[in-house]
Amino acid sequence: MALGLVLACALASGPACAMAPPTPEAQIKAGIVFNLALVVSWPDSMAGGSAFGIGVIGHDAADPYLGSLAAKTMRGHALALRDPLPAGSLADVQIVFISRSQVTALPNLLAMLAGKPVLTVSEMDDFCERGGMVQMRRERNRVQLRVNRHAAEKVGLRLSSQLLKVAELVEGGD
Repeated sequence: MALGLVLACALASGPACAMAPPTPEAQIKAGIVFNLALVVSWPDSMAGGSAFGIGVIGHDAADPYLGSLAAKTMRGHALALRDPLPAGSLADVQIVFISRSQVTALPNLLAMLAGKPVLTVSEMDDFCERGGMVQMRRERNRVQLRVNRHAAEKVGLRLSSQLLKVAELVEGGD
């Protein structure tokens, strides 16, 4: 399946997805987190590890579906889900999902992640404006993406044109 179709299906916005059976929103969001790893490039220094790590900070409705990602492989590496992500163990993760429950801790979490090539993802309102990289939000019965391209590029992450075409670009959080 072509990468664009995979991303479109994860976003539930492509015509091929209209024929698919309804999928719970949390499952769609977990699929988006997984597919972000296909459309983001990390610096070469992040390559070569034994596992591709996704860390989870906090808990919300997406958690049961994020757990299903642990059995998958990503870019030839086993996908390691670290839920909860132990404090200070960022060396083993490429993506961090920050749950809505962490809204008051967000400034401290983003400060802890500053300068590290880790993609930050959340469902929090104004996540990108506050310095996060990818926000998922529900709009008109679809899961939409908002992307803070500057925040991602600042730490050496490259976002594919496929992702940028389907996302709303947002600035903020310097």
